[in-house]
Amino acid sequence: MSEANKTIFRRFVDEVINRGDLGAVDELLAPSYHQHDPLIPGLPGGREGAKQLFALLHAGFPDLSVTLEDLVAEGERVAARSRWRGTHRGEFLGIRPTDQVIDFENLELVRIRQGQILKHWGLSRISSILQHLGSAQPT
Repeated sequence: MSEANKTIFRRFVDEVINRGDLGAVDELLAPSYHQHDPLIPGLPGGREGAKQLFALLHAGFPDLSVTLEDLVAEGERVAARSRWRGTHRGEFLGIRPTDQVIDFENLELVRIRQGQILKHWGLSRISSILQHLGSAQPT
């Protein structure tokens, strides 16, 4: 089960995050999917919130890519350490494009059941990245 769950998580990273295939969200996230620590407050929960999040990220960072550095699984749980990179070429959360490259590490834990991601917890430094982008706004 652990290896199969790692494959599901890799697919999510590759298809949804790296390629921007929002249609894959419905296949890879459970109907009752729950994001425990929303990256962007105010987005709806569940699959719809995930679609909106990744649409916003890809609009602001069209070359967004995630590299999995570590991936560990036990039973239903998969833990990942990843590196996120992208160039701020579109508006993101009201911040005009700065052409700055973001590069941050992310830690995540997901629970996968019956072939779909059911729950997600994460720690990232995106808030400091956003503060940096906001302070770098062109005049």
